[in-house]
Amino acid sequence: MYYTDDVIEQSTEQKLLLHLLPLLCLVAMAGTLNQLSLQYAASALGQALDLDATQLGIAENLFCLGYLAASLPAAWLLLRFGPRLWISGAVLATGCVALAQALVWDAGSLYAVRLLLGVAEAGLPPAMVFYLMQWMPEQHRPKGIVALVAAAALVPLFAGELSQFILWIAGWFGFDDWRCLFVVEGLPTLWLGLHVPGRTPEAPAEVNWLPPSERLWLLDRLGQSAAAGSALRFADGLRNVAAWKLAAVQGIVGLVGGSLGMWVPLAMQQSGYVRPGIGFAIMLIAAAIGMGSAVGAGLVWHERAQWRRVLIVGLALAGVCLGIAAALPFGIAAVLMLAVVAMIVPGMLALTWIMAPCVLAGVAAASGFALVSMAGTLGYFAAGGLAAVQNDAGGRCIVLAVACFVAAWLVRGLDGRHPAGLTASAVTPGE
Repeated sequence: MYYTDDVIEQSTEQKLLLHLLPLLCLVAMAGTLNQLSLQYAASALGQALDLDATQLGIAENLFCLGYLAASLPAAWLLLRFGPRLWISGAVLATGCVALAQALVWDAGSLYAVRLLLGVAEAGLPPAMVFYLMQWMPEQHRPKGIVALVAAAALVPLFAGELSQFILWIAGWFGFDDWRCLFVVEGLPTLWLGLHVPGRTPEAPAEVNWLPPSERLWLLDRLGQSAAAGSALRFADGLRNVAAWKLAAVQGIVGLVGGSLGMWVPLAMQQSGYVRPGIGFAIMLIAAAIGMGSAVGAGLVWHERAQWRRVLIVGLALAGVCLGIAAALPFGIAAVLMLAVVAMIVPGMLALTWIMAPCVLAGVAAASGFALVSMAGTLGYFAAGGLAAVQNDAGGRCIVLAVACFVAAWLVRGLDGRHPAGLTASAVTPGE
């Protein structure tokens, strides 16, 4: 029977999504859960080990420090060992360190474990995007990337209640509740690390779930995408202007998202407008709606020009809403404006990662993706610094609004017509 290219394309895409994404999405969720685990265990752990809020904050910052310090070395190792082995090793290391959190006995041991957790997780998100880039043609890649971002974004929606339930069950049976929490949330990561090598093939030629016609179609499309590159070295991703622009945009998105999750709900509560916990619920519900919209958009938009325009409009709209919220006292109008921003942020995060393979490819992509990931993490943790420097919530919203407009301006030059780098197979890894 003769099949048209459209039929082959649709069938190949369905197989790629079915065989590659479920495990990668679980890995993304496990990484986010381990990153947030200290927040959920903080109260019980602090009481048990006599740690104050400052010490717990230092532990969180050390995670960020470890992540930033190890991101570029992790990208180089990704090229040296290949995405499959590197992702497997990173997930296994993350699971082991996550379990080790249950063994801490004082502030120093907690600092060491959180630093190691940041090192273990460094490079994992960009490695998964890099892996998808080697498997999925450009027009189909948004579905995979949006799925990874959505999976990670879902974790805060249920992890808090799940963690409280685990703490309650452990306490009811007389165990150390916070130690049980770290064990229960760390074991799935370890299990995933053991399954990654067998479930994530290295290249399309190795799989038996793609028939010859679909395999040839996929290799042809991936080869066409590789033809646009020109740079040959790992460091080319760090020299690329577009990569730095994209990193700045990711950092601003992280700053806005971190602010919405950290101090915006508290500002709502302190204003007396909402009761404790309601502000966090509003932001989480808005983020869930926004993530659902981003997933839908990933199914509809398939062109670079569309992604760039939507990213510009989204960032500009976020800036306008933040500016309006800054001019209003905390009331229903200001809360609605901030909720709109919370709906926009997940989509902007996904679109930033969708644009990343358009401006970077191959060896240069490894270092460039690491740069983007580092900027996003730095922006998220910078939200706490913004709250410390600027006491007024309106002033913070003004800073965020200006940052969004700057990000929208930076995106204007990201067309991706000349991505930096060749495919990883075109040069010696790590060259």
